[in-house]
Amino acid sequence: MMLKRLLLTPLAVAAFALAMMAITPVRADPGDFGAMPGLWKILFRHVANGKAGAPEVHWHCVDEGADPWATFAAWTPAEGECTATDQQRRSTSLAWKLTCKGGSAASAHVDFDSAKHYTGSVTVEGRGEITQVEGTRYAACTSPQD
Repeated sequence: MMLKRLLLTPLAVAAFALAMMAITPVRADPGDFGAMPGLWKILFRHVANGKAGAPEVHWHCVDEGADPWATFAAWTPAEGECTATDQQRRSTSLAWKLTCKGGSAASAHVDFDSAKHYTGSVTVEGRGEITQVEGTRYAACTSPQD
């Protein structure tokens, strides 16, 4: 009788739940994108002959709940208009294909190593990597003009 009471105490139930969570794999929901809102410094480097050029610096204020596709995957190769297709979103990465004017095909990605930093690139079939990007969150946004 005493054993049955022990097994049903709130402490025993909590311990059992924690033990089950430890052995059950947890999968991130792709809807829970892991980037923090705030002021981001984004460095773009064009790559020619395998060498990255000087960075172009862009500042961007990311709102709470912003669409990751519109915020972190809005850049395309500098050489023309491209259309994003086959978008794949995970909690810490975005990957997509690009179909560009003239029929060239490319792929792009951004990968977050933390909620405050990411790297990414664009690779064109037959040419290799043509753009590198790196983003770092610096602070909270202070006004709509940030």
